[in-house]
Amino acid sequence: MSKRKPKKQTETQVITETIIELPMDEIMGDRFGNYSKYVIQNRAIPDARDGLKPVQRRIIYAMHDEGNTFNKPMKKCAHTVGAVMGKYHPHGDTSIYDALARMSQEWSMRYPLIDFQGNNGSIDGDEPAAYRYTESRLNELSNELVLDINKKTVNMNLTFDDTSFEPEVLPSRFPNLLVNGSQGIAVGVATEIPPHNLREVVEAIIHRINYKRSTIADMRQYILGPDFPTGGVIYKGEGLDAIYETGRGRVEMEAKATVESDRNSQSIVITEVPYQSNKSQILRELGAIEQNRNVDGVVEVRDESDRDGIRIVIELKKEANADVILEYIFSKTKLRAGYNANIVAIADNRPKTLNILDLIDAYIAHQVDVITRRSEFDLATNEKRLHIIEGLIKAISVVNEIIAIIRRSTDKTNAKANIKKEYGFSEEQAEAIVMLQLYKLSNTDITVLMEEKSAIEATIDELRNILSNEKALNNVIIRDLKRIAQKFGDERRTKIHEKGEVVQIDKRDLIADEEVMVALTRDGYIKRSSLKSYRSSGDFALPGVKSSDLLVAASEVNTKDFLVAFTNLGNYLYIPIYEIGEGRWKDEGKHINYIVQLNPDEKIIKAFNVKTFREDLYFTIATRNGMIKRTSLNEFVAVRYSRPLQAMRLLSGDRVADVTLTTGNSELLVITESGAASFYNENEITIVSVKASGVKSINKKKTDKVVALISVDPDVRSRTCIITDEGHLRLLDHSYFEATARLGRIQHVMRAFKSDPHSIVTAFRYNRSIDELRVYALTDANIILPLLLTDLAPTPVDKYAKRNINELVEGEKIIGVFTEEIVTISEDTKAYAPIVKAETVKVEPVEDSYEQISIFDLLDDN
Repeated sequence: MSKRKPKKQTETQVITETIIELPMDEIMGDRFGNYSKYVIQNRAIPDARDGLKPVQRRIIYAMHDEGNTFNKPMKKCAHTVGAVMGKYHPHGDTSIYDALARMSQEWSMRYPLIDFQGNNGSIDGDEPAAYRYTESRLNELSNELVLDINKKTVNMNLTFDDTSFEPEVLPSRFPNLLVNGSQGIAVGVATEIPPHNLREVVEAIIHRINYKRSTIADMRQYILGPDFPTGGVIYKGEGLDAIYETGRGRVEMEAKATVESDRNSQSIVITEVPYQSNKSQILRELGAIEQNRNVDGVVEVRDESDRDGIRIVIELKKEANADVILEYIFSKTKLRAGYNANIVAIADNRPKTLNILDLIDAYIAHQVDVITRRSEFDLATNEKRLHIIEGLIKAISVVNEIIAIIRRSTDKTNAKANIKKEYGFSEEQAEAIVMLQLYKLSNTDITVLMEEKSAIEATIDELRNILSNEKALNNVIIRDLKRIAQKFGDERRTKIHEKGEVVQIDKRDLIADEEVMVALTRDGYIKRSSLKSYRSSGDFALPGVKSSDLLVAASEVNTKDFLVAFTNLGNYLYIPIYEIGEGRWKDEGKHINYIVQLNPDEKIIKAFNVKTFREDLYFTIATRNGMIKRTSLNEFVAVRYSRPLQAMRLLSGDRVADVTLTTGNSELLVITESGAASFYNENEITIVSVKASGVKSINKKKTDKVVALISVDPDVRSRTCIITDEGHLRLLDHSYFEATARLGRIQHVMRAFKSDPHSIVTAFRYNRSIDELRVYALTDANIILPLLLTDLAPTPVDKYAKRNINELVEGEKIIGVFTEEIVTISEDTKAYAPIVKAETVKVEPVEDSYEQISIFDLLDDN
């Protein structure tokens, strides 16, 4: 049995307390001063050089150090927060993640620095999702903040635990403080720096570099004012001037609003709110005005905001004064707010209030220092490399001797010492020589070394010029600024108006410039769908249409275009694309009455996509009873479009048959149901106003009706496609037709047997440059038949009609045809000079003696 070991006796160490008694006010003042200095310099106030607070700088540097950059996959925000907190910023994860999320918010940062995936908050004040769910990385712009940081361009300081280094400031190749602004509250000092437009700031800095004596007034020629990420409107005045002259000033901000009106009501629509405002709070304030009935004219307040932007709709009574109500709402809500600028930043290790020249000079001085350090680093690197290359070239010239020396040497160190002693190589050159692989002793590699030597010498000359020549150094800064402005710059968002000016906002300026799909039917159903919805429906998918209805237009357009649709009653509809309600491509859409009130018996027959209403282009309209007119496009511009507008005055019982675009010297082909046709120049028709009735288009039988009007441009080779009710499809080359006077000789596009009568339903132009034009026919059984024209060859005009649409069921008839080709009118649409109108020989209208016959009529009765 083992004996128990005796316990060791521990020595008791006596600690003598040292108590220093000091007055409380002295202790508090000293400790509070240290705390204040730390908060000001290391927490809340940005540096004037890179425009970043320490937490922002540490986040960006940590992400750069971790390789979490724009050209690599995103990493979890939890990873970034942990790296920043563990290495550089021991102040808690919440402050780090909040700063990270804010640098990604488009409504907080004029030029965001972080790419973010997941919920990063909202303008309603919602918090970002927890960092275990979200991902982020540096974006391409923030790469300019850390560019060349590995070239000793900035001072590196020890981190809080002395285990690694962090930058004192980032190289910041773009003026981040001016373009993104900053805000923060420290102890006894606060900062509120407004954001600005990158292009404007770059132009001002370049001017300052080129003209050292430039003034604040000179800078104001370029920097017009703050450019907030949320847009809005600000007003000129003493406060705006004071911001740039003294660093302190107040500017008034307003939401961007417009008044929308229709037949029964009007609405105030807010699309941009003041910077740093909370949309949810604004809606609560507007809701209180509605509920308390402070304004009798307010009917309803709706938030229609979506991922495309803010849209707050204040619906008013029709008779309400929208301007007065808007002014009242501005005065009672955060839709009008003041922005108090206080440009305080850390300059020379202390907080300073800076004017615009101070900010620009601080940035320029920082860039001079960064470029100088970078050039010195590059110069040393290139000189070191040049020294080695010179040694290699020298060594290759005596390669056999060196190989012999190396072979005689006992080891690498001995070999280096021997060749240094024999040929005077330096330590670096000797190291490179003994490490040189034998295959690099070829003539090719010697040439490569010589070329590299020349290139390095040129680089060294350039770097020395930069270091010795102030102008050359400034040119480097200017070149980098221009590159950044061209790559990342954009248009100003915040509009600046004179004080007291009535702000007139064009609704088109508030709409996103976007390509969308639009569908319009004969019965007046219309919708707008995103290209995503269209493509998800399948290639060339038709939109949803009610049975017995027929598509009139289905095409890709721009949200800033206009749809001009003509009806059978001689009217036209003026429809801005952005007014059309959005829906899925497979949905039937809404009736157009929410934009334009159609008459009960009114049908849409043709639509055009118009980007610009030109005077040298024309809409030519033909009626079923044989009238025709031509009117310039600029006559169709409308200010109010809540009801159909007159396009042509029709005679009693007449209806519009077709409408076509003519370009100043087009040939017109008028076709009737029976196949009669007239082919003449558009200048046979006098240009008239929209309220005129027109002239006769063709000498036809009274019972015959015009069904189609086709225009043919002089230098465009095209064909006409004809479709009959009995299922005959034919293609005619326009060279078959002989141009005549307007009421000249009748030509025929089709003949039919009496026993197999055919009536033309429609005809349309088929451009031979189109590889595949999708055409669909509607039968009286409400069946849609796809028709293919690519294999169809032109036929003579006198060929007899015979059913060749095999998909048409016996006994059914075609009642309508739709093609997906919609005419788009833009600045690129070619116009032609009109020809001199020749004297027209008047031909008296005559009854056409032609009649349909059967083959049996040609046989003798015997």
